[in-house]
Amino acid sequence: MKNALLALSLVSLVACGKDDAAADSDVLMSSDIDSIVGWVADPNALVKGEAHSGQYSLRVDPTHEFSPGFSSLIGRMTATRPRGAKLEAWVYATDKNSAAKLEFVIKEADGKEALHEQVKIAESAGEFGKWVKVSRDIVFPKTVSYSSQVVIYVSRAEATSPAYVDDITLTALR
Repeated sequence: MKNALLALSLVSLVACGKDDAAADSDVLMSSDIDSIVGWVADPNALVKGEAHSGQYSLRVDPTHEFSPGFSSLIGRMTATRPRGAKLEAWVYATDKNSAAKLEFVIKEADGKEALHEQVKIAESAGEFGKWVKVSRDIVFPKTVSYSSQVVIYVSRAEATSPAYVDDITLTALR
């Protein structure tokens, strides 16, 4: 009886571990922005103190047109071609003029854009002066392959007030 209970507990733990591992394998990228400190060319493009987690976030404002960006080949992020991806991020719109955009772009091997999705920060946040989690499911075009490049960044667009982005995660849609 004692051995049967121990075996049942062990099977339950192993099963939980497999579920967690499977969920983690679908995460294509995740960044809390703190990990890029020291690697970006313009240290003023990162803001210390205004962050959802950690110490740093991406910022755009009238003096910063674009944030540092993420770029990787799909084949480096996953071994199998996903149907698409769920883009999640925490955004902070200071006011209605924080009209910046979180940009998601896929470029083919020849450099041509195959997809360009935008999340309007002020509109998606719905609230000002606080961190809000936003998410968008993005279905990839049929032409996306191992050598297609994913690019994620923040653009100022028409923003006249600062907008911030932190804790970006990209998860495969299977």
